[in-house]
Amino acid sequence: MAAPSGGGDTGIGNDQIIALGSALLNNFIYERVRRHGDSEAEVTRSQLDGVELCDPNHKRLGQCLQQIGDELDGNVHLQRMVNDPALQPTQEVFMKVAREIFSDRKFNWGRVVALFYFACRLVIKAITTRIPDIVRTIISWTMSYIQEHVINWIREQGGWVSLDSDFLMQALP
Repeated sequence: MAAPSGGGDTGIGNDQIIALGSALLNNFIYERVRRHGDSEAEVTRSQLDGVELCDPNHKRLGQCLQQIGDELDGNVHLQRMVNDPALQPTQEVFMKVAREIFSDRKFNWGRVVALFYFACRLVIKAITTRIPDIVRTIISWTMSYIQEHVINWIREQGGWVSLDSDFLMQALP
């Protein structure tokens, strides 16, 4: 199944923002597990709804997400949260961390990616603790949180496409 097509998503509705967000999240998890996982943590596209980014603009957004994820690998506070041995892939844990990420009600792409990053770490934990059936549920929690708390901000930015331009602006000297 391919991700929704179209280069820009300005002026689109919530369903389209969620559909592209879900495709980006699935791709983010797949690529991070593939790039950073160990032999115990393997995930297939079919476990992640089989979504693959086909549109070149969406692929570029996926690459931006990966680069921000790479930067988050160095965030000490986030690493302490995700590497906690007591961390369990439960909705209660997910919601606690999601609320903490956005506790001051300030939104930015780094925080949205931090939510994706945390979801990815929960997926890895679920796979390595032999409960892979929860993978799609974790994705569902993430997209529900975005729909309930973050979608208006994403739309105000012009949609997911603004991630690319914002990221490029921050990367320029």
